Amino acid sequence: MLALAIPIALHLLQLRRYRRVAFSNVSFLKDVQKETQSRHRLRNLLILLARLLAFAALILAFADPMRAPEGGANKASRQAVSVYLDTSPSMMAAGETGPLIQEAKQKATALVEAFAETDKFHVFTSEFEGQDQRFLTQTEALERIAAAQLYHHAPSLEAVVQRSMDPFRRAEGASPRAFWITDLQKSTHDLRTMNAPDTSVAWHVLPVTANDVPNVWIDSIWFDAPLALADQPAALQIRIQHDAREGVDGLPLTLKVDGVTEALGSFNLVPGLPTDTVLRFTHGQAGPHVLTVELEDAPVRFDDIHHLGYDVQTGIDVFHWTDAGMPFRKATQLVEQAFESARPMVEVTRGTSLPSPQVLAAYDLVVTDGISSPSPGACALIQQFVEGGGSVFVIPDSAAQGLDALYPALSLSAPKGWIQEEGQVSEVRWTHPLYRGVFRAVPSRVDWPEYDRILDRAPHANEEVLIEANNGTAYLSQVRGTSGAGHVYLLGTNLETGNLTRHSLFVPTLLRAAESARQTEGRRYLLGRDQAMTLALQDASAASRETDVAWSVVQLHTTAGQPEVKVVPEVRTTPDGLRLGWGTALTQPGAYAAQKNGTTVAAFGLNPSASESQLTCWLPEEWTQELVSLGWEDIPVWTQPADQVARMVEQHIAGERLAWYFFLAAIVALALETLLLKRWNNLFS
Repeated sequence: MLALAIPIALHLLQLRRYRRVAFSNVSFLKDVQKETQSRHRLRNLLILLARLLAFAALILAFADPMRAPEGGANKASRQAVSVYLDTSPSMMAAGETGPLIQEAKQKATALVEAFAETDKFHVFTSEFEGQDQRFLTQTEALERIAAAQLYHHAPSLEAVVQRSMDPFRRAEGASPRAFWITDLQKSTHDLRTMNAPDTSVAWHVLPVTANDVPNVWIDSIWFDAPLALADQPAALQIRIQHDAREGVDGLPLTLKVDGVTEALGSFNLVPGLPTDTVLRFTHGQAGPHVLTVELEDAPVRFDDIHHLGYDVQTGIDVFHWTDAGMPFRKATQLVEQAFESARPMVEVTRGTSLPSPQVLAAYDLVVTDGISSPSPGACALIQQFVEGGGSVFVIPDSAAQGLDALYPALSLSAPKGWIQEEGQVSEVRWTHPLYRGVFRAVPSRVDWPEYDRILDRAPHANEEVLIEANNGTAYLSQVRGTSGAGHVYLLGTNLETGNLTRHSLFVPTLLRAAESARQTEGRRYLLGRDQAMTLALQDASAASRETDVAWSVVQLHTTAGQPEVKVVPEVRTTPDGLRLGWGTALTQPGAYAAQKNGTTVAAFGLNPSASESQLTCWLPEEWTQELVSLGWEDIPVWTQPADQVARMVEQHIAGERLAWYFFLAAIVALALETLLLKRWNNLFS
């Protein structure tokens, strides 16, 4: 900066003294001379200032000044760069330049290229592969980005943060910097469910934004009928979700069973409401089957197909648990005769003790008939059976002694005893599925069942009265299980007294309870979350882990050119049955079959999470406001396109070069000097 003395010296050398020349009437010229000297002095000072600015700008430009990078990082320091490339299904959506996944890969490539070759790079995708847990060179990082493909798992932001932190712990002496290249989908970037990221790492977000296009997806499918019976008509209920703002009519829907089209239909969209529709077909032969429901919705297609595995039954299996102390009880024989009247659809097995948990789980209904003293182990088996989806019909013994142990096992309060009074039924809920259609027409004059005692107990919160006694208590009720659990039917009187066993309601009640005992088990699992299934096996299959038994999980109905998927599962015997675990080996949605020695034992569907179908994303302003409301440190959002990512890295990470700004300032100062020299007099003409 001492060189600024040069223009000052030149300026002083240019100053000259004026000669005095005598002239007549100089009184007028003195005023003109004073004004001219003032302007000349001002002109000289401005020229001097312009020259000083030009010299100073040139000096600073050649000094190569840099704007301080974020966090005060040194330009020469080594960087540890973690890049998360979002490859979740929502990245299938289209942006302004094409699919979001392509735009994300372009930004990731530009980001890695903007750093020095000597920096460390950690690149990983939504797949969370084991190979992505180490640092890469710049060339390896670019190759990994180029090889990235869409994946069907959508990790949470908290999991992404933890994945980024793992390699940083091994990067001593390097500045840790993490970049998330993602669509900022709200379902996977829920900030309120996670802790703030480590502030020792500089976090950045490079969002990719999809076009505002509505998405339609299949939320769930299920059967209304309790059991799927061979060669019987079936109605498949389908719920379709969407975020369309306008109604659409006549969208096509296809149902395939075991890869064969069985039904076609259409549905309409109403803004703000889900769409429920039904597709009807006929069940095939008994055994495992898999069905696929498909709609057409572009460009996001990953959630347009839903797979469901289920079993078609030849009949209903009932276990009749009787009291060992009363083998020739007449009421017991009448119960058995009621079930035998529906053979071969209903198969009944009688026993005075419960079988093993694996065998019991294969039954649909357990009738506890007059059990006076159940053991704690038997009560635990009943509880486990209901939690596994089976149903129980509880018939009290004449003294109601066994209910003190059975009811608590079923999460019910034990009765206080009998209300000893004669009465009869006052009302039957004919609209309930248990009795709907039993009679062609609801009888107007009914000879209701009579009783001489009824249980004195408090009703359960989930209890539904099916038959009511004339004193207002429950003669027969149903306790609905929670999600995945079976139902419990509670008879409020015994069978030794009264006339229920001789009444026309007796047989339909037992048979309908058997028919409704267990809903058709829809085997569907979430891709990336569920990694095993449990099979309830009969005695003949109890030794399924022997060395001569080979289990496998295979993908069904693959298209031409698609590689065959076959996995050897981990086989483990549990109290609930045989557990087949495939871990993380299954990576694609679709229809799968569990096979034993090459024979399909069960079929199931593997589907992506429905939450990924909700494409609502954070806007940069919303993201920043959410961070402020949570009290987190600011996480910068770089919304620039891919061709400007390198400049953002230079400006915020390496530091922005300012030399060209000073060169420009020098040019402006020289232009100002020229203007003062050439155009000064014109300004005052």
